[in-house]
Amino acid sequence: MANQRRLSLIAGAALLCPLVAPMAAPVDLSGELGYAYRLLKSDSEETVSNQLRGAIRGKTYLWQPWMATLDAGVRLTQDATNYSLISNTNVDDSTTTLVTGDVNLNVIPQSRYPLSISYQVNDSRVNTVNTITSPLTAAGSREFKTRRFSVRQNIDAQEAGRYQWNFDTNLWDSSNSEKYSDWLLGAGADIRVDDHRFQLRASYKSIDRAVLSQASTNLTLSGDHFFFNPDSDIRVDTSLDYYQYNTKGQASAVVFSNGEVDTTSQQLSSFVFWRPVDRKVTASAGVRLFNLTSEAGSTNTATAAINNETELLSLNATAGGLYQYTKNLRFDANVNFSTNDNGSNSDSAYLGRIGGLLQSDIHEVIWGMGYQWYASGAAQFQSTESDDVASMDLRLGHDANRAWFNDDKSSTSRLGLSQALSSVTASGNEDTSNLRHDLSATLGWDHYGGSGTTFSQLTVSDARTFGDRDSDQQLINLQLSRTQNLSRRSSLTGNVTAQSVRQNFSAQNASETSTTTTGSVNYQHSRVFGMPRLRFGSDLRLSRASDSRGIDRSEWENRLDYSVGLVDTMASWRLIDAGEQDYSLVYFQVTRRF
Repeated sequence: MANQRRLSLIAGAALLCPLVAPMAAPVDLSGELGYAYRLLKSDSEETVSNQLRGAIRGKTYLWQPWMATLDAGVRLTQDATNYSLISNTNVDDSTTTLVTGDVNLNVIPQSRYPLSISYQVNDSRVNTVNTITSPLTAAGSREFKTRRFSVRQNIDAQEAGRYQWNFDTNLWDSSNSEKYSDWLLGAGADIRVDDHRFQLRASYKSIDRAVLSQASTNLTLSGDHFFFNPDSDIRVDTSLDYYQYNTKGQASAVVFSNGEVDTTSQQLSSFVFWRPVDRKVTASAGVRLFNLTSEAGSTNTATAAINNETELLSLNATAGGLYQYTKNLRFDANVNFSTNDNGSNSDSAYLGRIGGLLQSDIHEVIWGMGYQWYASGAAQFQSTESDDVASMDLRLGHDANRAWFNDDKSSTSRLGLSQALSSVTASGNEDTSNLRHDLSATLGWDHYGGSGTTFSQLTVSDARTFGDRDSDQQLINLQLSRTQNLSRRSSLTGNVTAQSVRQNFSAQNASETSTTTTGSVNYQHSRVFGMPRLRFGSDLRLSRASDSRGIDRSEWENRLDYSVGLVDTMASWRLIDAGEQDYSLVYFQVTRRF
């Protein structure tokens, strides 16, 4: 009897071990406690916020780490905001509490078919006077609850491919009786067979908007096929998509009253690429077919039945090629055809183009500058239902560039010159002819040294168009930047950019000049007063514009960060001048991690 009792106890303990093991598994806890203060003040109003937050998160495993891992967390945030006008002593209050929790379970996470289950919940409580917007709620002053549940699994079948499926559901419920819920079921597959790859995806989503008495469903099916044979240098990409959307509802801006909208679309596209490595010719072609049908109707008894139908069938085909005759001469050509039919009207368009580019080698000319010239041209014909347009463009240009280094290569001077002359003519319902001349120069100087770096660049350009659309434009752009190391732990960086653009349009008899200037100064110190981990930063940014289209803005921020062990502290003071309104923002935050 004693042995039988001992065997029974051992058997019972063996049966209970898998149930007791999760309770004995080690739990890794972490979290934080924090406080934040924010003061936002303008010329007319003041907002003060005090925020408390706390979070805790735990990680463990069930039975064995390879069997299942579990992590859960809870975050609590409470915000108290006071709002007042400078000219009024009345103060409006807003108190918001937001609780967020989530649980994540990963079953056999290290296997070829891991399963992940997660659940998340948010709950807010808002006590608002005079509808002050709460900084914690996206809906402003509304209380809301959200629930989210998700299941996902990936299956690695190795040679047979990879598969995955997922299920997600969401619920959003606000205090004003507005409710939104949806659920989605999806699946996918990635299969490789020799030179072929198949990617398949499917999803079905159901949406319910209670406040609109509206329900919607979305069905999406898509598949991709990729073929690539290295021996033939041919790649084929094919895609097929199917989409169906249905919605029913009342008092909606989307659908008719007591009505229904049913939309279905299909799309098929296929592209072929031939890109041999050892040949001078490359080519590609593709076709795309799209079909859309949509029907909206109303069965409201107060009005006659209404039915709106929409149909669209479109076809687009394209082909093109590139011929690299020599390293300096190449030709390209492409043709495109498209047609659209909406049931009552049909229109088609054709586009053909052939072009070429001739460019010289880079030669060394005066002052050791690298010089290159080029010539390009193209002829294009476009035909539509309303017009046939033939156009031709020619472009001649040359460039020269040079960089000079000093003896120790700590400084670099750069010079770039560019000039181009282009002509564009077109004939159709309206004949046009224009000649354009572009000229630009860039001068730069850079310096790299132990105490800092300097970057400077000046760009000047002039563009003039002669013919049916006379115009000219001049641009001057200056950029200066300097980073100076003041000590081993402090640095100062400054940037200035100034740009002026003058535009003149003879046809409109209009001329305008605009100038913009931006600048910034940034100071960083990583050990203030000799205290380790005490960092200070000051950032000043200015922007000025000469016309009303630009924005005059100034912003100055001073920030102090300090970390001791698991305690992080940050304080900042920001001044903002936005032109019509001035703001000051004081922010303080302290966080204790554990």
